[in-house]
Amino acid sequence: MASRKLEDLHPITQQKAKQFLEIAKQNGLDVLIYCTYRSPEEQEILYMQGRLEQFGITLEELNERRLKLGLWKLSEKEAKRKVTNARAWQSFHQYGFAFDCVPLAGGKPDWNNKETYQILGEIAKQAELEWAGNWKRFKEMPHFQDTETYNHIVKRR
Repeated sequence: MASRKLEDLHPITQQKAKQFLEIAKQNGLDVLIYCTYRSPEEQEILYMQGRLEQFGITLEELNERRLKLGLWKLSEKEAKRKVTNARAWQSFHQYGFAFDCVPLAGGKPDWNNKETYQILGEIAKQAELEWAGNWKRFKEMPHFQDTETYNHIVKRR
């Protein structure tokens, strides 16, 4: 199962995530970061979701793999929905440069609050983070990443 610890982020990204949370708090928003580091195995399992035919596996086989990683079983409807376009090692999560979060309303996740996600997208700019809700293809409202640090550290190798 993916980590939600800020300590699992790259130190620069960790500071930006803390700044993001602080600015959100100053704006009266309660936010839960529920994913920081994600293993390549888990990333690949997430990539398979919505692509069972392409991988030649059944929902039962996918759910067996998910359960081994500590993930919940998917329903048929959930299994048809793509949740990522990144395979293992294509996601910033494997490198510690991304986190996923959800706004909380009354202490409960508010997954469909587009207005709050828009505000979080603006806060991300202040913290020098990229919000996947602004992407042209495959918008991911909960996903925020430190593209600047990734490009400086990983791409320069």
